[in-house]
Amino acid sequence: MKKILYLILSASLVFGALEDYNVGTWNLQGSSAATESKWNISVRQLISGDNPLDILAVQEAGILPATATMTPRQVQPPGVGIPIHEYTWNLGSSARPNSVFVYYSRVDVGANRVNMAIVSRRQADEVIVLPPPTVASRPIIGIRIGNDVFFSIHALARGGNDAGAIVTAVDMHFRNMPNINWMIMGDFNRNPGSLVTLLDSGLRSRINIVAPQSFTQASGNTIDYAITGNSDTTRLYNPPAILAVLALAGLRTFLASDHFPVNFRRF
Repeated sequence: MKKILYLILSASLVFGALEDYNVGTWNLQGSSAATESKWNISVRQLISGDNPLDILAVQEAGILPATATMTPRQVQPPGVGIPIHEYTWNLGSSARPNSVFVYYSRVDVGANRVNMAIVSRRQADEVIVLPPPTVASRPIIGIRIGNDVFFSIHALARGGNDAGAIVTAVDMHFRNMPNINWMIMGDFNRNPGSLVTLLDSGLRSRINIVAPQSFTQASGNTIDYAITGNSDTTRLYNPPAILAVLALAGLRTFLASDHFPVNFRRF
């Protein structure tokens, strides 16, 4: 019995802080039929190939692969009218399953292009959906695993004018939860330096921007990155020791997107 208990505790302690996760973000530039190939080839490689990701935030997710199966679990937060569902996706075979969880918000019911998703090796303890922080914004979706929360976001095109409002909304949501450490990943549609100017000084002191040295979009812009933070206003923020690099090496076959996937992890 002691050995069994030890194994259970050891498994739960594998992840205990943001830097213990290997995570990433990618804007698929999704569009209906073509998206399934991006999921089945490129997303699959990011989460099961060399240097597999534990969590992947996906923007412009398009449609999920047909092999993803919705679970009966009700994950949509009460009182939130934004759809989100939990799926399992077997990357292996029936004989040798290799399943991950996908949290998928189909907010673009017309074109099925700018939907949001989070892929996770571990089942979420909680699914979080924050309403659009501005009238024109998209919803903010996230998952909590223990005391760590991971968000997938997509700021408005042509300048990401709502990027500051997105970060502020996340910070306010956890204002009374000082034990929670959060990471916002996605397409901010503005470079890190200009985003900081949209935040008040107090919030700037409680976050850390983790961006790669290389540009993340074919246009030469660096707009895909992560922001880590904690909403506790009573103590100095100690950011996790993680860096950002482009994850192109994990893609043996790269399907068309004008964004490059970004990997965040301890190096």
